[in-house]
Amino acid sequence: MARQQFFVRGTTCKSCEVVIERELKRQPDIVSVDVSHSKRQIQLETTGDRRYTHHELTAFLEKHDYHVGKKDKGGNKKKPRINWQRVGAAAVFVLSLYIILDRLGVLRLSPSSAAPASLVGILIIGVIASLSSCTAVVGGLVAAVSSAVAKDQEGMTPRERFQPHILFNLGRVLGFFAFGAVIGYAGSALQLSPALNGIFVVIVALMMIAIGVNLMGVFPSNVISMPKWLAHKVHDLAESKDPKAPMALGAMTFFLPCGFTQSMQLFALTLQDPIQSGMVMAIFAIGTAPVLLGIGGATSYASGDTLKKVTQFAGVIVLILGISNVTNGMTLLGISPDTVFASDVTQEEAADIVLVDGRQQIEMDMTSRGRYSPSTLTVQEGIPVDWTINGDDYMGCGDTLILPAFGVNENLRTGKNLVQFTPTETGRFTFSCSMGMIRGTMIVTPGI
Repeated sequence: MARQQFFVRGTTCKSCEVVIERELKRQPDIVSVDVSHSKRQIQLETTGDRRYTHHELTAFLEKHDYHVGKKDKGGNKKKPRINWQRVGAAAVFVLSLYIILDRLGVLRLSPSSAAPASLVGILIIGVIASLSSCTAVVGGLVAAVSSAVAKDQEGMTPRERFQPHILFNLGRVLGFFAFGAVIGYAGSALQLSPALNGIFVVIVALMMIAIGVNLMGVFPSNVISMPKWLAHKVHDLAESKDPKAPMALGAMTFFLPCGFTQSMQLFALTLQDPIQSGMVMAIFAIGTAPVLLGIGGATSYASGDTLKKVTQFAGVIVLILGISNVTNGMTLLGISPDTVFASDVTQEEAADIVLVDGRQQIEMDMTSRGRYSPSTLTVQEGIPVDWTINGDDYMGCGDTLILPAFGVNENLRTGKNLVQFTPTETGRFTFSCSMGMIRGTMIVTPGI
């Protein structure tokens, strides 16, 4: 066998590796192909003495906007310079947008709400993902389904020809919900303590931030991805003649390498709830459906500057979700931006307290909209507290209340709940749900 190495231009992610490998493997005298996006290299093994030119390979790949050369033209000899001014501007923009969205309560996931804003953000990511190069893989599967139908049943009506695409997207939505629920169940089965759960959430959030940075293209970053062999297996399913194949194929696209999908999978994992996690993944899949239905066997993608801008926009959203999860995780560790930079509590801040049999009485509602009302409570140091919490019919992750500073970790139910603790030190302390998304502040003033 002959071995050759080429350099390829135009790749943007791991999905491009799969697209190139499958396209080149169609050639009968190519035994194996290994593509590396990070190195921009193609390694070929061919039968006998057959050797390809870079012009031949470009002819195979130019329909996907990839171009092959014999040399890298110095592109990989030096590490690309990082534009720190651009990095700083991007950081300021992302952090400013995060602060605004956080203050507006947009980042709170509350499936009980009629139109939760954070789910709308996930839907937007799905729409953008459907326009990105990641969809080159999925679009290829849609085209394969179309060609299979056209080849075997030429007498079908347009409606009958379109049916496999409906089944493909239906299978994709249902599959993403099912696999998302499995991810959520796996997270909930960990049964971590609040502190360990906080560490877990922070680690996953940092992965999301890395993916978001990669999508923004601020500076080079490797993306954690599904193994390529699994992506190829999913493509192989496209060749099946079984009528149920389009649905199964749509469901299996959950395992294709895509930075957008991976960021949503990580986000779903942090929720640690099968229903919420399944909902996140299903809504993401719904966001991709219009474009995939529109492809209908003849794919048309955003390219050039348009592709770059929508990918960067999605990266911003993923970054904000990652930063939000870092904040959530730090809250579970007893560290919150709401209290870290706050000034010390003074006696002047003490509110009139209600005492019954020597115990302080405070009351709060946990609403179905994912909010504490009121979100700030004041008590005095050293006096036992009876904390009454009125739980709504559906509270989402708010059905758990954590106040790490004083050892509070309680499951809440609909109706009245009584939590008792004794504040042993003064200061501002954050209490939250089990995921740190819903937050409030307990102010402990000096005793009289």
